[in-house]
Amino acid sequence: MGKTGTGKTSFINAITEKGLKVGHGLFSCTQDIQTANTTINGREVWLIDTPGFEDTNQSNVDILATIANWVEQANNERKHLSGIIYFHRIIDPRMESSSVKNLRMFRELCGERNFSNVILCTTMWDKVEEEEGRRREQELESEETFWGSLVSRGAQVVRHRGPDLVASARKIVETLIQKDTIVLQVQEELDQNSSLSDTSAGKLLTSAIEDIKKKHEEEMAAIMAEMQAAKDDKEEIRLLKEYYEKEIKGLRKATEELEKLRAEDKKRFERELEKIRRERDDRYECIVC
Repeated sequence: MGKTGTGKTSFINAITEKGLKVGHGLFSCTQDIQTANTTINGREVWLIDTPGFEDTNQSNVDILATIANWVEQANNERKHLSGIIYFHRIIDPRMESSSVKNLRMFRELCGERNFSNVILCTTMWDKVEEEEGRRREQELESEETFWGSLVSRGAQVVRHRGPDLVASARKIVETLIQKDTIVLQVQEELDQNSSLSDTSAGKLLTSAIEDIKKKHEEEMAAIMAEMQAAKDDKEEIRLLKEYYEKEIKGLRKATEELEKLRAEDKKRFERELEKIRRERDDRYECIVC
């Protein structure tokens, strides 16, 4: 898991040689879940490549639904996780807003008690001075709002670096497959018949969208006040109208995101009803036989 462009897919390709599609620009290639397998110490190991939140061409609601649906399906097929590798580019001079949001969503999806099965993996060490990279790494580990809270609860920090990237990737994965399997917090919450919006991750996402809506509404109110004050200044009014239109678009997008989350809840509820109907029909057939 991790933000788009942190090297998730390249890591999997290095260890599995499966050739998953890799993005080289601002746009993510992992719009859906990708999987690839390999053999490590005689064991078949599957690596799951997930899309990052705050993506360029996919909404956060879609990404959350994609991950939640995959986790549920894997659980139904008795496929259990040994752990999670969370990727971060050491070349980033600071934790950007999108990185912080990704990390928060990761925490809520994973759950605090699973942090000992988490590896916080820094990448792209060949593109940064060693001392600067070490300083950034220490900052990530020490700040509670960054990695501090995860490290204090058992998460490990490792560097994925050359010269042998394949050996580096294998060593990281070997660390995780020796651990007991885990059940993600989002899976437990869904098993308790929570709707997606009622899970910890869903609540965090809903709160973030509501905050965005509120900011757009406040901006629109402020622009309206400026337009009234501008009166006969046509050029000023024209510019303010442009700003107002942008805020309307932002508000509309946030509203659509909330509606999409409610629609996902409805689909999940309908799937549960259908499952109950099938189980009831199966019991009836057994009685008839």
